Amino acid sequence: MTAINVLVRPDRVHVMTDGAVFEPEGAVIGVMQKTYALAHVSAVIAIRGPTYLGAGLVEALNLANLRTFDDLLARLPATARVLIDHAMQHMNPAERDAASARIDLRKFDIAVAGWSHRRGQGETYRLDTSKPGWHLERQADGFFMPADNPALLARLDAAGWDLSDPEQDAARLLELMHHQRAVPDRLPSGVECCTVGGFAQHTVITPDAITTRIVERWADRAAE
Repeated sequence: MTAINVLVRPDRVHVMTDGAVFEPEGAVIGVMQKTYALAHVSAVIAIRGPTYLGAGLVEALNLANLRTFDDLLARLPATARVLIDHAMQHMNPAERDAASARIDLRKFDIAVAGWSHRRGQGETYRLDTSKPGWHLERQADGFFMPADNPALLARLDAAGWDLSDPEQDAARLLELMHHQRAVPDRLPSGVECCTVGGFAQHTVITPDAITTRIVERWADRAAE
């Protein structure tokens, strides 16, 4: 339950993510960043799924002696699998079974966005851990999640939303986030609710820099 919106341009890559943490039934229980920078390989990672993976995955990759963006692409799938397997093996069995009844603890969408200095271009990839093989799939010009929602697509079409003007990329991506917030998404539990909240974080990767900032905050609060 996370928005990950990635747009690749000739001179940069945009990543916009939200910050709300949800229970499987849709209640907001906190906020956190979901985009993590690996500046030494000109890349960021954004994660959609249970919260236990993010910080540990970034720490493991940061300790993996990565030198290039391609090193990251080569190492990420196996590193993620090891960490997920380790978490499942060492979680309290009763707690694991209770959590698994509410959410698939092994299901993640992991987005990688960065700049390949070898190929001289921005690139983005997606790893869906529910697919066999655990392969990073190139996403060409980018992608957005959630996206497989007919109501959202109809809303975007009615609003005339597009990305035709690169000068308006930041504004258009924030508009997309507003539309994603406005349209309920269907959770694995069958509940329909807003799955985007907390804040909008905009990250930009160029050949020589990564910048990130919070562009908007929302009054999504955990229940007291």
